[in-house]
Amino acid sequence: MASDLDKSLEFLEKNAVHTSQGSFIRLEDLKKYLQAEGELEGQSTPQPKTMVQAKRMAAKDEELFPPRPPSEPGRAISATPQSPRGR
Repeated sequence: MASDLDKSLEFLEKNAVHTSQGSFIRLEDLKKYLQAEGELEGQSTPQPKTMVQAKRMAAKDEELFPPRPPSEPGRAISATPQSPRGR
């Protein structure tokens, strides 16, 4: 992440027009740079429209919730009712 920021700052510094009022960059130059970096082509993941969609997307995100290894099987539980004790 830091190298991306450094690269972006280097681009901005190199293409900026320096005046007595400050430094400015042309919007066209910035758009070309972002398109070259793949940032302006659209977001890779669709944005949720409702809270339910956001929760479902978050649950599927492997960065937030990495997959867990399967747990070891436990003891079997009988499906028949147990007889009452003391009778």
